[in-house]
Amino acid sequence: MKTLIVDDHALFRQGLANILRELPEFTDVLEADGVRSAQAMTAAHEDRLCLMLLDHTLPDGEGITLLKEMRARYPLLPVAIISAHEDFDLMQQAIDAGAVGFIPKTTPTSVVVQVVKLLLAGGVYIPPTLYSMLQHQHTSIAAKRLLTERQEEVLQLIRLGRSNKEIAYQLDISEATVKAHVTAIFKAYGVSSRTMLLALKIDE
Repeated sequence: MKTLIVDDHALFRQGLANILRELPEFTDVLEADGVRSAQAMTAAHEDRLCLMLLDHTLPDGEGITLLKEMRARYPLLPVAIISAHEDFDLMQQAIDAGAVGFIPKTTPTSVVVQVVKLLLAGGVYIPPTLYSMLQHQHTSIAAKRLLTERQEEVLQLIRLGRSNKEIAYQLDISEATVKAHVTAIFKAYGVSSRTMLLALKIDE
């Protein structure tokens, strides 16, 4: 299991890497100081790379741009954005682009370790202060009223981690129909990705 930390600030990058290396789960931690080195490192270790922690501000490019590239080239590789600021707009951009998390650099070390474990387990992380802002922008009850009974079934299966193919099989409908339902669900909740949908606290 390999984790790649991409950050041009050596003190932060090396400090986080050393902390993770002390834990059994993270003995193999790789480091990159920019976009080009991250691209090379990912290509060299793609078969065993399990997580990328990506700083947004890099000397040779932006983290969001690299995030989009990683999602296109390595769709199974989870990528979380690291930021020096708790920026709601940047967080939304990251989630929309497929990030599995947004970690402010002000986050306590002990919390960062738990967040990394959560991400490796397939979870999604949004810091509490930004999560409350995200919640404020969406009204779950109102959104649910816009869904049909079938779309509610699709929503529940999405929350269980089912793929479009698995949902189609379970509900005995075509994948094209599932995609149409998913699009309607995204529109109802004002989101543009499954990651962002799963980050919402949807009322049962």
